[in-house]
Amino acid sequence: MLVPLAIAIIVLVVAVLGGRRALSHDAPRITEGSSIRRFFTYVVLFGLLMVAGDGVAGLLSRVVDVRTETDFLDDLLAQQTAFAVVGVPLFVVLAAWTRSRVRGDDAEATSRGLALYLTAASVVPLVLTVTALQSTVAWALDVPFDSGSHFAEILVWGTVWLTHQWVERRLVGAGVLTRAGFLGATIGLAVSAAGAVMLLGGLLARALQISEVADPGQPSLLQAGAATLVAGLPVWLVCWVLRVRGLQRLTLWHAYVLLVGVAGGLLTAVVGASVALDRIVVWLVRGADAASAPGELAALPVGLGAVVVGGLVWVHHRGVVRVSGQTGRTEVRRAYDYLLAGVGLLAASVGLVVMVVAGIEGLAGADVPLVGGGRPLDTVIAAATLLAVGGPVWWVFWHRVQRAVVTDPVGERRSSSRRVYVLLLFGVAGVVAVGALLAGVAGALQDGFAGTLGPQTLQAVRYPIALLVTAGLLAAYHWTVYRDDRVVRAERRHGPRRVVLVGPADPDVVRALRERTGGTATLMARTDMAAAPWSVEALDAALHDLPDAAVVVVADERGDLHTIPVSLP
Repeated sequence: MLVPLAIAIIVLVVAVLGGRRALSHDAPRITEGSSIRRFFTYVVLFGLLMVAGDGVAGLLSRVVDVRTETDFLDDLLAQQTAFAVVGVPLFVVLAAWTRSRVRGDDAEATSRGLALYLTAASVVPLVLTVTALQSTVAWALDVPFDSGSHFAEILVWGTVWLTHQWVERRLVGAGVLTRAGFLGATIGLAVSAAGAVMLLGGLLARALQISEVADPGQPSLLQAGAATLVAGLPVWLVCWVLRVRGLQRLTLWHAYVLLVGVAGGLLTAVVGASVALDRIVVWLVRGADAASAPGELAALPVGLGAVVVGGLVWVHHRGVVRVSGQTGRTEVRRAYDYLLAGVGLLAASVGLVVMVVAGIEGLAGADVPLVGGGRPLDTVIAAATLLAVGGPVWWVFWHRVQRAVVTDPVGERRSSSRRVYVLLLFGVAGVVAVGALLAGVAGALQDGFAGTLGPQTLQAVRYPIALLVTAGLLAAYHWTVYRDDRVVRAERRHGPRRVVLVGPADPDVVRALRERTGGTATLMARTDMAAAPWSVEALDAALHDLPDAAVVVVADERGDLHTIPVSLP
C-alpha cells in the first residue's frame, strides 16, 4: 500500500514540474493553466505535509512519549518510516520550488491557491496540536482511561503550525488578520472559554458542595476544564492577544470581534444565566430540600461559570471595539448594538416558543413536559427564565437604537447595519412562520382524514403553533419597522446630489454623509496640510441650503468648511 502511494505522489510532483516547464517554454502564460497548476501544486504540497508530519511524529513518539510499550519492529513502524523517508524530502523539494515561485511572481504570492494552502496548513496542524496538548495535560492530571501523553504530536504539529503562521505573516503583513488567524483566534477562544467554564464550574461545585453527576470513568470538571483551558489558551494568546494592538480593522477583524467575541460572549452569558436561574427556581419551587440539591442544582455551577466566562469575553471584545479615535455613532457601533439586540431577541424568542408550547400542553392535558425533570411546571419555568434573561438584553440595546433613530432619523434608518438587521429578522421570521403553518396544517389534516381529530391533535402540532405565533409576531413587528424606515429613506434631504470632500482621510464621514443626504459622496485627502477632522453636523449644516447640484467641500487646518458649487460630468 505504501509503494503505490509513494509512486502516485512522485508522479504528481513530476507532472506539476513538467507541466510548468512546458507552459513556460512553449506558450504564453494562461490564467486557467496557472490556476490548474496552482491547484495541483498546493494540494500535493498539503498532502505531503500531512504525510511527512505523521511519519515524523510517529517516529518521534517512540522516543519521547511515555505511553504503553509496543514492539519496536512492527507494521506501524514500517508505515511511519515510509512516510518520513518519502514525505519529508518530497515536501522539502516542492516547498523550495514553491518558495522560488512566490518570490519571483507577485501573482503567485497573492494567489488564492497559496492563501488556501496556508490556511489549511495552519488550521489542521493547530487542531492536532490542541488535541495532543489536551490529551497530554489530561494524562498528567491522571485522567482515567486516557490514551496517554502526546509530546511528539505537540512538537511536530506545533512547529508546523507556528512555521506557517510566520510564513503567512511575512507574505501578507503582521497587521492583517488572515483566514488562518481568524480561525485560529476563534478556535483558541472557543476552547479556552469551554475549559474556563468547566474549571470554574468545578470550583463552584466544590464551594457550593454540589456533587458532580458523572460516570466514574470520566474525568471530573476540574480535570477536563484544566486540560481544555491549557490546550486552548496558548492558541488564543498567539493568534489574538499578542497581536490585537497591531491588527488593522478590516473585514475579518470585525467579523471576529463582533460575531465571535461580542455576540458569542454575550450568548454564552445569556444561556448560562438562563440555565442557572432555571435550576434555582425549580429547586425553590420543589421545596428547597437539601437532599434534592445535588440532583436539581447539578447544572448550576456550570451555568454560573458560563455567566462569568461569557461576560468576561464580552467585556474584553467590547473594550477592543471601543478603543478607537472615532467619535459619534459609527457603523461599527451600530453593528454592535444591532448584533446584541439580536442575541437578546433570540433568547427571548426561544422562551416565547417554550411558553406557548407549555400553554398548549396544559390545554391538551399533556403529561410530558418539554424540558425539566418530569413535571410540566418545569416547561413554564424554563420559558420564564429565557424571557427574563433575553428580554431585558434585547430591550436595552433596541432602546439604544431607537434613541439613535430619534436623534438622527435619516442617518440611522439608512444605515446598512439597521437594514441588514431588520430585513434578516423579517425574512427569517417569515420563512419560519410559513414552514410552521404548513407543518401544522398537515398534522391537523392527517388526524382529520384518519378521524382522530381531538386534543391529541393539538398536542401533536404544539411546536408548529408555537413557532407560528412567535415568528408571526416577530415578522409583523419588524415589517412595521421596515415600512417606516422605507418611508424615511425615500424622503430626500435638501442639499446637493454629489459631494466631493477635500480634507483629512475619514471613510466614516463619507458613509455618514451618504446616509444623511441620500446622494453620492467621495473623499480626496489633502497632502499640503494637516486639515482639522471632519464634523458630520457641520457638513450637514453647510450643505443643507445648497442647490440640488454638485459641490466641492474643502476643509482647512482650522476646521472651516469652504463650499464650491461645480458642474461635474
